Amino acid sequence: MKVALLTNVFFPVVNGVVHSIHLLSKGLVRHGLKVSVVSSKHPKFNFELLSKYQINYNLIKLNSIYFPKVDYCIPNPLTLKQEVKKIDVEPNIIQINHPFIIFKMAKMLKKYNENSKVVFIYHTQYEQYYHYFKLMPKFLYERFLYNHLKEVFSFVDTVIFPSLSIKKSVEEKFDKFSRKFIFISNPVDLDHMENYSEKKVIELRKKYNLEGCFVLGFVGRLEKEKNLCKLLEFFREFLDFFRLSNPDGKVKLILVGGGSEYNNLVKYAGLLNIMDYVVFTDKVPYDEIPNYFRLIDVFVSFSLTEVKPLSYLESLSAKVPIISFKTFGADDLIIDGYNGYLIEYNDNYKKNFINTIYELYKSKELLSTLKENAYNSSKNYHYLNISKKYMDVYYDLTRESRNPVFK
Repeated sequence: MKVALLTNVFFPVVNGVVHSIHLLSKGLVRHGLKVSVVSSKHPKFNFELLSKYQINYNLIKLNSIYFPKVDYCIPNPLTLKQEVKKIDVEPNIIQINHPFIIFKMAKMLKKYNENSKVVFIYHTQYEQYYHYFKLMPKFLYERFLYNHLKEVFSFVDTVIFPSLSIKKSVEEKFDKFSRKFIFISNPVDLDHMENYSEKKVIELRKKYNLEGCFVLGFVGRLEKEKNLCKLLEFFREFLDFFRLSNPDGKVKLILVGGGSEYNNLVKYAGLLNIMDYVVFTDKVPYDEIPNYFRLIDVFVSFSLTEVKPLSYLESLSAKVPIISFKTFGADDLIIDGYNGYLIEYNDNYKKNFINTIYELYKSKELLSTLKENAYNSSKNYHYLNISKKYMDVYYDLTRESRNPVFK
């Protein structure tokens, strides 16, 4: 079976969607499928990335438009038609990982491969990304998004939701298409996350002056939708509470990652007078991510826009429990009181975050239990298990006889 996964952007951009596509593709090849990832060509792409990420599938690069401020690409709409004609993979499955231009590309590719089945992965809470479309009035954006998703759902054969709660939410708006909707989680590479260096962790702890500290952390892109200004505001209040309750204790917050909001967040931390207690690492190489997770005692997220974020999956696999808002993408991954805690987004959220985190600081036994539970729960999301579930969907759609060859 041949599968073509269509995406706006791919490596060297590092984000949750890119890694989900990579791990899924890697797993599908291990299960005997022929996989091609079709994406725009990033200006910094080079073939050394093939060995760096152990890419075992075909890559097809298209002319792109690059947005340097957010380090993102999209296929060039002006040359799309000509380039799609050159995609000579004859896929049984066309998988769309973004709407808009990628949906347009899928429709073109389908014309040349009429028997192909089309799958759409609902990676993002698109309604929460209006800040990237501010030239359009919000009500028009919402109307456009609704009509576009309706068109996508009508065209595709199956829609896969990485979050069960997101699936239920979309079903309420698009009940007509609910028979096409299924749930499969995003994958994680447990082997990669276990490949850390204790020596390097010790060096990083010294570098960032974290020795003897209780460390709260966030790993991911520093963008507006991650709600990181609110995280800094909260940390200021937690710091005041912590000093009062535990004068001899030390606590720090580390933000691992880069993004367009990096400079603004550094300035804001300065305005809040907490720079002595906050570490900004900027972008971190993929190979180093497991080391950075080992610096963190508790992963804290204030994001309200996630679906099934890779950073949450990686956090659990690194034995780091998560405290986040009870929202889509978290409420079917975090088991409250088992591998983390879910906080209701209401007027008391800061107080509840503070009390929950301080309880973990006081009880090493409780924190240790949550760490082990976090790792155990992450095993469900191993990329070989998740890719097998995708493969089952593909075969059901095409009704091909199976001849699995696990490599």
